[in-house]
Amino acid sequence: MNAENVTVIATNFLKRIGNKGGLKPKRVPLEEGAYIVEVEMKKFRAVVRVDAETHEIKEYEIQPKGEEASFVSFSPKIVLMSFGISAGVYVAFYFLFKMFGF
Repeated sequence: MNAENVTVIATNFLKRIGNKGGLKPKRVPLEEGAYIVEVEMKKFRAVVRVDAETHEIKEYEIQPKGEEASFVSFSPKIVLMSFGISAGVYVAFYFLFKMFGF
């Protein structure tokens, strides 16, 4: 068993549980009879512990990446939708007030 085989086991496992794209293995140290596979994904970081002798996955953990703050990053789609909704509401109120003479 080597680091490459363990990486294949871990990434196949992550794909089976629903993490299909963008799996980037970062580290595979051997600690206390188990390989610890660290995998970066688009928005998450996974740590998979594989037993060195039995080749079984003993545990895994998936966490959001630490450097991304959800309240700071805005996707262009959200910004455009917010702008579009605001503009639509503004135009609707403009014509509504104009129609009723306010």
